[in-house]
Formats: sequence, C-alpha cells, structure tokens
Amino acid sequence: MNIRRWTPLTFVTPARCVDRDDWWESFDIEEWSDSEYVWTQDEWNGFRDFAARPRECVEAGRGDCEDYALVSLSWAAANDRTGLGIGFCWDPPYPWPRHVIAFDEERVYSSGEISEESVAEWQANSTYAYVLERRVRIRS
Repeated sequence: MNIRRWTPLTFVTPARCVDRDDWWESFDIEEWSDSEYVWTQDEWNGFRDFAARPRECVEAGRGDCEDYALVSLSWAAANDRTGLGIGFCWDPPYPWPRHVIAFDEERVYSSGEISEESVAEWQANSTYAYVLERRVRIRS
C-alpha cells in the first residue's frame, strides 16, 4: 500500500492522481465502461481504502469507485473535457464517504455508469444525501 494513493488524498490532491499519458486520447471510455469494466469493492472500503493507478484499473478490467473516477478523469483530461472534478458521496449515519464519482460539465462518471447530467441531478437520483465536489485542474 502506497500512502500517496490513500483514497482521501485523491480528494485533497486529485490532479496528482490523474494519468497524463497520451494513451488516454484513443481510449474509449464508453465502450470500456459498457463491456469490460467490473466494479469491485476493496476489502477496506471507506477510510482505509487505496486507489489504483488509472492504467492499472483499465488493464485489470475492474476496480472500485475511486479507481473508476480516476480513469474517467484521465480520459476526460486527455480529451479536453471542461469542468473536471471529483465528488465524494455519503449519507448518514456514516461519517466517511461511501462512494466517489468523477464529473465534467456535461457528465457524471460513477462506477461504470456514465450519465449526461449535472452532479446535482445525479445526486438527486442517487441514494446519497451529500456530494462534496472538488474541481480538478490539470496543468500541461
């Protein structure tokens, strides 16, 4: 376990966790999400969770919510999507986030599901009471 990949740090410094490889420009996130990606929950889901590197998640074909969010952000950054961000979602009585999403100005990316709506619309249709959003700024 690499402490720099601790899931809460993906919220504190999300741009550090995004892969900037040119490979993402030709990656088809919609096809991968529909056909290859399998959501799995880490053994230590929640406070003691660690994020995989985006390319590792793609190669494995599976990952949990923060892994998928980082894949989505890597793809979105490489494809010049605007308004990038990461959202930590939770609901009472849990004192820690139970889910992680990625978003841009037009879409929400949630564990293999891509929906064309705002974070507020996605949250209203979800089981989560709160989504704490953080913008991701990718520097060239």
